[in-house]
Amino acid sequence: MEEYNQIVNDWYVKLRSYFINSIHNKYPDLHIEDIEDLYTEAFIAARENMIKGRVASDTNWKSYIFRIGLNMAANKSKQESKKVQALVQNDDDDIDAHEKFQTKLSLNDLIDEDDDKETLEKRIEIIKREIKYLPEPCETILKDFYLGEFSMTEIMEEIHYKTTKAVKAMKYRCLTRLKERVMIACKMFNLID
Repeated sequence: MEEYNQIVNDWYVKLRSYFINSIHNKYPDLHIEDIEDLYTEAFIAARENMIKGRVASDTNWKSYIFRIGLNMAANKSKQESKKVQALVQNDDDDIDAHEKFQTKLSLNDLIDEDDDKETLEKRIEIIKREIKYLPEPCETILKDFYLGEFSMTEIMEEIHYKTTKAVKAMKYRCLTRLKERVMIACKMFNLID
């Protein structure tokens, strides 16, 4: 797999910003974090194709990796669109439903349903513990939004913010902080690679 290692060394850093910007422009509904994951997955798929002998030796790697990523992004965008449409149809507040879906989807990235019961329980415990260590108003926002299922307006009033947009922005920052803390804790306990 020396050839693959050389390709990664040559192209992984070079293509990153081009790939992320291009995919984000074509599929603005995808989160940057998801696009970054797709970028890594595209290289993994290229490696698998090389192992299986599906890649010609004179391949244009920029085009090849980008094409794999475009296909993955199209599939992910379709899946997310279907989920959002189903969720929004069942909720009175379309904007709030879409926001909840996007954020819950982000939290679901931290839990792998294929894990055994013990690993899943440990991850959930880590999430609960790490929420407690977040500074205010993060703990309040995340608990109210996910556990209390409060609306953004209710949370805005509770934490004395002026707009729901400010609450949404803070929730996003809090969730990002939480995901970082949970990922570090899961790595420490060998729950993820």
